[in-house]
Amino acid sequence: MAQVTVVMPAYNEAGAIGDTIRKIRTSFENTPITCGIIVVDDGSSDNTGEQAERAGATVLRHPRNIGYGNALLTGIANADSPIVAITDADGTYPVDELPSMVEEMNVRGLDMLVGARQGKFYHGSFIKRISRIAFKALAEFTVGQNIPDINSGLRVMRREMIMKFAPVLCGGFSFTTTITVIAMLTNYFVDYRPIKYHERVGSSHVRYFRDTLRTAQILIMAILMFNPIKLFLLASGFVGAFGLIAVVLSLFVPSLNLPILLASLFFLTAVIILSLGFIAEQRRAHMERISSSRNEVRFPGS
Repeated sequence: MAQVTVVMPAYNEAGAIGDTIRKIRTSFENTPITCGIIVVDDGSSDNTGEQAERAGATVLRHPRNIGYGNALLTGIANADSPIVAITDADGTYPVDELPSMVEEMNVRGLDMLVGARQGKFYHGSFIKRISRIAFKALAEFTVGQNIPDINSGLRVMRREMIMKFAPVLCGGFSFTTTITVIAMLTNYFVDYRPIKYHERVGSSHVRYFRDTLRTAQILIMAILMFNPIKLFLLASGFVGAFGLIAVVLSLFVPSLNLPILLASLFFLTAVIILSLGFIAEQRRAHMERISSSRNEVRFPGS
């Protein structure tokens, strides 16, 4: 049985996947760590699967494209090791660092060690930077911890942890975002190490507008499920701030004719939102007590 399984989702990555697999195999050759490699061909229309098999990986195939996160879950469910690593097939990540990441995670007793991307190829377009900053700020507020890179695709993790949360993880590109937030909210040990991010081979399959909206949806759902009070507290504070602004304007700029009633409406709305937050938090705690008395949910194929 392998000590670590590297799971790689791939969709039309024939140009780079062979070299990526060979680099992974070479990096583990002179180490005491036994490594297996699973490539999940997520409905590719090129010869991605054939190239992966030729390079020595075990290939699992989806008949159609169902998303990055779903491909990862298929590979992780079929892994036979207690530790799984994930990386992309496009050559952007320094896969030669995987052996030292596995060793560091074991020595330090971590549940997940993530590569925090550095370099000019990581920053991307202006829109990409803004969305990344917004999600990072929301996630850090929710978990109360610093998150150097919320959606890095190079990470080493305990398989048991992933399978525990598999039913609620995102099946798309937000898989890494949601597992980061959920792991931190449920007190798993997560840490980061800086890595150099390279230029990708081939074109990106990410559709930024669509995937940004999906990431926002999944992130908010994860927060509502594991720490709802933080989200309601943020919304309540935002609405309450408008009430405070209305009071200040009505006192110091009387020409605006802003009635105190408007400010009262904002404050009342803020109180209602906060009350809903406490109800949601109580429901979460109740469901957690119920689920702890049941058997752990298993993902198909585990």
